[in-house]
Amino acid sequence: MGGNQNAAVAAVCISGAILCALISKVAAKQATPGQFPPPIRAPGIKAWRMSKYVIYGGVLRTQGLCGDFSKMPSSTAQQMAEALEKLDGILNESGLARKNLIAITIYIADISPENFEEMNQVYDKWVDPEGLPTRLCVQAKMGHNAAVEIRAEAFCG
Repeated sequence: MGGNQNAAVAAVCISGAILCALISKVAAKQATPGQFPPPIRAPGIKAWRMSKYVIYGGVLRTQGLCGDFSKMPSSTAQQMAEALEKLDGILNESGLARKNLIAITIYIADISPENFEEMNQVYDKWVDPEGLPTRLCVQAKMGHNAAVEIRAEAFCG
């Protein structure tokens, strides 16, 4: 990325964190539809196709997050750890923490007991026991040798 693009991404990140805090105050007052400002969209790697995350109505929603494609194929555990590291980056960028998570969806290419346990070992070490989100885990066929993809939602408060 060039200097102007880096500055634009940084501005979106700062704006996202500030907006997340403001939206949570509005949401705390039980806002009705129409009271929220337009969504904040953080540009993704493929900005023409998707946002890295969107903040709207006091909730941050992420794009799908996979492990590092340049290291694939790799183990389920490694890909899960890399995807969760990306999620940590989004949370930090938005001024949020793991305890703000309200839902995580995990897509796993092979849900055999061995792979499921491998993924769970990484997840269990990572998740904040003080703020356990709901979780859905489903088997899915994925491209690019991905073993795991996650998507998360977090409350901006």
